[in-house]
Amino acid sequence: MNTDPETGVLTAPPFASNTPGVEADPAKVIRALEARQRHMVSLLASARDAVLEMNAQGLITSWNASAERMLGWTASEALGQNMCRLIVPPQHRQAHEAGLARYLQSGQSQPVNRLLETEALHKSGALVAVELSIFSVVVDEEINFGAFIRDISGRRSAEQALRQSQERYRAVIEHVSEGMIVIKDQRVAFANPRAAELAGMSLEDMQQIGFLHRVHPDDHALVVDRQNRRLAGEAVPSRYELRLLMPDGEVRWIGISVTVVPWDGEQATLTFFSDISSRRALEEKLRDTLQERETVLENSLVGIAFLTPEGAFRWSNRALAKMFGLAPEAGGPTDWRALFASPEEYLCVAKDIAACNREGRIYQSDLEMRKLDGSLFWATVSGKPVSVIDETQGSVWAVMDISPRKALEVALARASSEREAIFNSALVGISYNVGRRMQWVNDKYVEMTGYAREELVGRSTRLFYADEETYEAHGRETLAALIRDGVYVEERRLLRRDGETLWVQLAGRCVSPNNPAAGVIWTLLDITDRRRAEDNIRAALQREKELNDLRSRFVSMTSHEFRTPLAAILSASELLREYSDRMPESEKAEILESIGAGVQRMTRMLDRVLLIGQVDAQMLEFRPHEVDLPALCHAIVDEARLQSKGACTVTTQFSPRVATGLFDAKLLRHIFGNLLSNAIKYSPRGAQVAFTISEQAGRTVFEVEDEGIGIPAEEMPHLFESFHRASNVGDIPGTGLGLAIVKTAVELHGGSIEVQSDPGRRTSFVVTL
Repeated sequence: MNTDPETGVLTAPPFASNTPGVEADPAKVIRALEARQRHMVSLLASARDAVLEMNAQGLITSWNASAERMLGWTASEALGQNMCRLIVPPQHRQAHEAGLARYLQSGQSQPVNRLLETEALHKSGALVAVELSIFSVVVDEEINFGAFIRDISGRRSAEQALRQSQERYRAVIEHVSEGMIVIKDQRVAFANPRAAELAGMSLEDMQQIGFLHRVHPDDHALVVDRQNRRLAGEAVPSRYELRLLMPDGEVRWIGISVTVVPWDGEQATLTFFSDISSRRALEEKLRDTLQERETVLENSLVGIAFLTPEGAFRWSNRALAKMFGLAPEAGGPTDWRALFASPEEYLCVAKDIAACNREGRIYQSDLEMRKLDGSLFWATVSGKPVSVIDETQGSVWAVMDISPRKALEVALARASSEREAIFNSALVGISYNVGRRMQWVNDKYVEMTGYAREELVGRSTRLFYADEETYEAHGRETLAALIRDGVYVEERRLLRRDGETLWVQLAGRCVSPNNPAAGVIWTLLDITDRRRAEDNIRAALQREKELNDLRSRFVSMTSHEFRTPLAAILSASELLREYSDRMPESEKAEILESIGAGVQRMTRMLDRVLLIGQVDAQMLEFRPHEVDLPALCHAIVDEARLQSKGACTVTTQFSPRVATGLFDAKLLRHIFGNLLSNAIKYSPRGAQVAFTISEQAGRTVFEVEDEGIGIPAEEMPHLFESFHRASNVGDIPGTGLGLAIVKTAVELHGGSIEVQSDPGRRTSFVVTL
């Protein structure tokens, strides 16, 4: 192949014989060319780079195996395709087509015969970084183009990673909080900005003149000596602290870490340093503070000690030594256990301390401790581990002598015990209340209320009241009196635990004058028996009054009711005595009949009086037996009609379901005889009285309804009282005993009686048995 010196296009040379002056045999030439072609094809197929060819129309004419691997298209897919659209990224296609056209027109193009780095389009759509070399070939007077493409993605990634690493390293070096300097041959070979900042210099000045002139004169020789010895291979400390003297006179402490490193093929020292001035100042302040605290601890009135994990004294102050009887210079005792009252006490305390340590709590307790001379005293002991995660650091303890306080507590307990014995022997209940809550109660208080002591202490006095309203009302009244007078006295009704009533004489006095909020002492005197006796006396007086009223009404009733029949009997007897010889027999018989009627009326009244006496004495007998109700009730109605002598019409309506039952027939006569008699007596002549019997839900219901004078509403509550008569009866005779007998007879049957009345119009009595 030959290259055109003007265009750079490769042209195929004319075939010539190897022997000068001898014309080549055409068959041999063809065989040689075919062999060479096979060789070239084999080379292209095995090449590591992608090799492809394109004709002047931009169509792919050759595509080797590396191209298949690199760009994803097989040869069969790529051959004949437009190369620009197949592997050139969209953003480069216009420039590619313009360059191809320019080259075909002028024979000149910038990318041809040059090595370029660009991107190729993979079949998947991904971009592949490539190195590209394009050349042109003239075959049979037609221009073709060839290209070698090498995948440089790995190299590009490595270069990118290297750049990023360098950038990160540079960022770390420039922004690290520590100064960093490399010194080689007594000169600064490298320094970061922080180093210049800490030395109070510019980076340029530090790199030119170093920083040793900033080292404090007292530390300068040390720095130079250690640097020389380190470079000589001697073992010198790699970390130490020194001072820098700043231009304004400020002394700056820095911490240095030095090591030997290779630098440009020679040894150099790499130094890291940081400003520790604040730390040094804090350390100095801490030393002063610790000194002050040690002074305070030594002069504290509280004994303080630090113990090892084994219980040995690491340090103790003078107060502890004095407390346990040690000489000040002797320090603490050798063993913590020696300070306890007994080995058993120590084991018990040690167990409690271990439990507190596990739970992260401070141990605190009042303990009886032992001095070195063997005497015992009381102390409050508290302590905790120095570190909850590192037991090897031991523990810190505070000990306070509380023997005087304990003595006072014993005396107070004795006095309190004596006072409580006195209070508990009192015959009155005593309590101490704050905010209406019981803080203390004596035995009598417990006995009176029926509660256990633990049920009372801490509880509100609300539990002694039946309802909230009464509790609040009494509270307001009591509070006002205590604030005004400081004392309060009253008789009050309370409730015991079993619900029974407890009457007490209640007396309260403020602990602090007129300030019930500070607490109130209450005393309770049980007056339940006295109140019960008073109630009994009042009840007896009331019964006596009622008996007197009853006696008066009885005398009045008997004097009135007996006077009329007695007067009739007396008059009839006088008539018979004076005029019997002149009277016809019929008139005598009529007079005798009136005498008999008067005697019967008086007998009925006496029977009722005797019957009501039996009722009051609870001696009225109830003897139920099988009774034919319809027959009995018809008989009672007939008797009522006979006595009414046609004054009223008595109608009956008895349900066919009503037959026989277990009843006391005598009592039924009292019930319905009285109700029918009253209905007739208190109804006007010609009125109607209805008597009905029905059965409802297994019970027998009797109703007597009249059209009489009715009963005033205000007198309904007294209707069934003995000797009571309504105010509207006028001169209608009656004893006031009938309804009292009726009610008792109904109740003996286990039944009920109800009354409905419309005064002036009607009255209805309904009896259910």
